[in-house]
Amino acid sequence: MTSAYIKILLREFNRIFERKTLYLISIILPIIIFLTYGFIYKQEIIREIPVSIYDNDNSSLSQKIIEQVESSSSLRIVKYNFNLEEVKNDFKSGSVHAAFYIPKGFEKNIKMNKNSTIVVYINSSNLIFNNIILKDATTIIKTVSASILLKKIRSKGNSFNKSLDIINPVRIETASLYNYNYSYLNYLVPGLIGFTLQMMIMISSVLVFSSEFSHGSFNELVRISKFSSFNIIIGKLTSHFLIHITNILLILFIIFPFFNIHVKGAYTNLFFIYIIFVLTNLLIAFAVSSLIKDQQLATEVVVFFNTPAFIFSGFTFPLWAMPNIHASIAYTMPFTYFINSSIKIMYMNCSLSYIKNEILIFSALIMISLVITFLSISYKIKNSNKDLD
Repeated sequence: MTSAYIKILLREFNRIFERKTLYLISIILPIIIFLTYGFIYKQEIIREIPVSIYDNDNSSLSQKIIEQVESSSSLRIVKYNFNLEEVKNDFKSGSVHAAFYIPKGFEKNIKMNKNSTIVVYINSSNLIFNNIILKDATTIIKTVSASILLKKIRSKGNSFNKSLDIINPVRIETASLYNYNYSYLNYLVPGLIGFTLQMMIMISSVLVFSSEFSHGSFNELVRISKFSSFNIIIGKLTSHFLIHITNILLILFIIFPFFNIHVKGAYTNLFFIYIIFVLTNLLIAFAVSSLIKDQQLATEVVVFFNTPAFIFSGFTFPLWAMPNIHASIAYTMPFTYFINSSIKIMYMNCSLSYIKNEILIFSALIMISLVITFLSISYKIKNSNKDLD
């Protein structure tokens, strides 16, 4: 049994390295794609979003607001407009993503104790820009408003501290516990890497049995295995698993440190999650490959299964906000559980006890896929015996 297992293991390694498609998908492409993700988001935080100023007041107070905009690390003034038509054209050309409009009589109204309005036009077609600009614009306006109010209250003889208490009777303090600087690198790259890893594993592994059927080499495989489903499955599984172990090591000990992606939790826990994630995807692909003899159809099935995984995972839109039918689909995908568990370990420093549900589901998917593969290969071995007879 041991010698048959080793023969299949070595045979599968040869098949992987002899076939450019498998070699490319399993080894070369992951390295290129993982590095690409890291370089794309290396800046981490979006800075210097181009904005314009339409100052129709030209007062000392409007100048103070412009200085506040200039001091923001997220915003960069690239143009000064002279009418609203220019503002519209700048939005359409894409040269700016926001415009601050200070109306005529702005300072005069403030001095007369009247409310005055600053209009911030935002290109909301891009939600990322929209949220950053809205946050910074709100901070700028609140800062200027507080400064004006503080000056008025102090002019009545109140001390600085008492004036602050009058302006802010209720203060709020926020503490960002995880991903405190809202880094896109720390948030997006681990998720994109996990999704890509799942896609690469399934596309390469779905050819494991279907290619044997398509190329008529399954009977040879059966003879080498000594008619053992166990030898066939474990031999092939070991070879692909060892290759993807190198991908896991690449991610955790080269990609993450190189791009300074923070891992607050234990590397052993994160490594464990990657291991069961890889095993789950391998065995799901094995199950599909053992059931579908046509390798093109088998590939189409796993591509169809994987394509929506990133959207359905809850990574970009919460599962609880999705329609029930879509959330149900999401819960059938390994990537959903990988994202939940990896975030808990990487950002929240959770122990494995906090992700026991995800581990149980991974284990169930592994067992179900293994049973399906075993039954399917056993059935095909029986049929191959008839052919050999």
